[in-house]
Amino acid sequence: MAVQNLDKFFKPSSIALIGASERKASIGWDLMRKLTGTGYDGVLLPINPKYDHIQGIKAYPSLSRAGRSVDLAIIVTPISTVPSIIRDCVRVGVGAAIIISAGGRETGGVGLKIERKIRKEIAGSTLRILGPNSFGVVCPDRRINTTFISEVPLSGKVAFISQSGGLCAAMADLSSKEGIGFSHLVSVGSMLDVDFGDLVDYLGEDESVKSILLYIETLPNVRKFMSAARSVSRVKPIVVLKVGKSGAGARAAASHTGSPTGEDALYDAAFKRAGIVRVSTLEAFFDCAELLGKQPRLLGNRLVVVTNSGGAGVMAADAVASYGLELASLSKEALKKLDEKMPPHWSRKNPLDILGDATPERYVDAVDACFDAGDLDGMLVILNPQAMTDPADTAETLAGNLNPKPYPVVTSVMGGMVAEKAREVLNRAGIPTYETPERAVRALYYLHEYGRNLKMLQEIPPRLQSGVEADHEGAASLIKQGLKKGGLLGDVESKQLLASFGIKVNPTKSARSLDEALQVAGETGYPLVMTPHSGSFSFSPEGHRSWSDLRSREEVRRAYHEIMTNGSRENSSYRINGVTLQPFIINPDYEIYMGAKRDPSFGPAILFGMGGAFADASGKRAAGLPPLNRSLARMLIEES
Repeated sequence: MAVQNLDKFFKPSSIALIGASERKASIGWDLMRKLTGTGYDGVLLPINPKYDHIQGIKAYPSLSRAGRSVDLAIIVTPISTVPSIIRDCVRVGVGAAIIISAGGRETGGVGLKIERKIRKEIAGSTLRILGPNSFGVVCPDRRINTTFISEVPLSGKVAFISQSGGLCAAMADLSSKEGIGFSHLVSVGSMLDVDFGDLVDYLGEDESVKSILLYIETLPNVRKFMSAARSVSRVKPIVVLKVGKSGAGARAAASHTGSPTGEDALYDAAFKRAGIVRVSTLEAFFDCAELLGKQPRLLGNRLVVVTNSGGAGVMAADAVASYGLELASLSKEALKKLDEKMPPHWSRKNPLDILGDATPERYVDAVDACFDAGDLDGMLVILNPQAMTDPADTAETLAGNLNPKPYPVVTSVMGGMVAEKAREVLNRAGIPTYETPERAVRALYYLHEYGRNLKMLQEIPPRLQSGVEADHEGAASLIKQGLKKGGLLGDVESKQLLASFGIKVNPTKSARSLDEALQVAGETGYPLVMTPHSGSFSFSPEGHRSWSDLRSREEVRRAYHEIMTNGSRENSSYRINGVTLQPFIINPDYEIYMGAKRDPSFGPAILFGMGGAFADASGKRAAGLPPLNRSLARMLIEES
């Protein structure tokens, strides 16, 4: 149903709270208080047969007795009662329902059965469900708060969708502290119906949303999500914190949501393919939220650093280099203007060290000279409290000068209590501020990563003019033979298949006897590599090693004897049909691993990394999603 009726969650003209209560400290009492206390101007209908009025508002025993249409129903009753309540919602034509009640699939078999009953009740209807186990939604500009958050966050342009209600509360608290404005906070719960793909699709069309943050533990419908994200990320940055990388993390996520998390490397590949920026820590996630909520996009990788501390400037320069960004070169015009305004011993290079006695006016002169020159894509201003510098005064002066600018500007006010007031001033002015230069640079890097992913998403690769004519008939014949033999191609046939498409391979021949092996060795030339040849395995199992750098007939005899003698001693299912021989490349530039697999969630996937003797030791393999083009090939090589 995609985005059908999703507006009922965020723009309801009437809300029914099923399970509203007069009992203090209960969920029904707390949510009732939140809805009445935030200034929601729609119709509020408390539903509970025990009361005539709840918190001064007329209550009704059931939805059908309310006598009017309902856009949004919020359900806080025990999960066992929810299927029958959903039946009533469908009967009276409710548009959307938020199931706050916990106890669904995350609890195991009983909860899963209840969710199946709920799904059966909505079959064929237009009712949309958020949850079960949803924390609710917050829309600050519409004064809607269906969560347990005490203070509604500031209104802004960032939408946050989360599988964790606790993170919704943390984001709301961050809003007031850091001055970040949100358009939506949405807790998806166990996603019986509405999921990430639906919400990204919907928010992509909402003009009040300029960027989207996602906290993901599981993706129940990967392909729907990918389709929505690829479309939306072209016009709005999407940043995701996907957890469950480790085995322990994956198990924890499954117990929280009731769903497995999937293979992490493929999530990485999918996010890049959809133009999404993935962050790895909660700290980075919060930092991105602040930057996206306050500043324009980073269109390039050239940064200018302005600092009153040489050491802090070096830290920033190291961070810039480690994230693959660049320190912008200062033009002659900029240097001339800076020489006129700066003291004699300023650094005369980027980072701009304007010295420890820098006044607020010196900061403004340095910043303006760089922006007027225009040879930059973003700026970091570092303020290190020193004896001759009042951080708060400098922040007051900078706040009026830095915002707005055509490029993203971030600040790092270093220190503790002395720096806190300066941070408050900058936050109120809508300028992102971080406690360390490294965090500030990292936030800018993630914005740059978005631009890089977007470029790959929009790129139309040139047609390859290789002049290679593929042998399609020969390839089809090899594949047909392999399918008849159980679906595996041996070493010889695999290389023949690659060669039929013009891919250069190390020529490999098989031998079923010692005499044949000696003949092949003589024809091929020394040195050689000999490996076991089996019809039941595509690779030799442990204990059946290859023999390398064979340089004589005697060495070929010895290797052949060892391979055939050990053929099935350790693994009875490993049947030796002979050996394969190929030239031994003495000093290869690289040994690489390339593979493909079909994942049940992501579909076809491409794997690339180090091969040969060091493959297991390195452990680093990159994953990508087809179609394969030059950009993706380059990215896979860089990542491995």
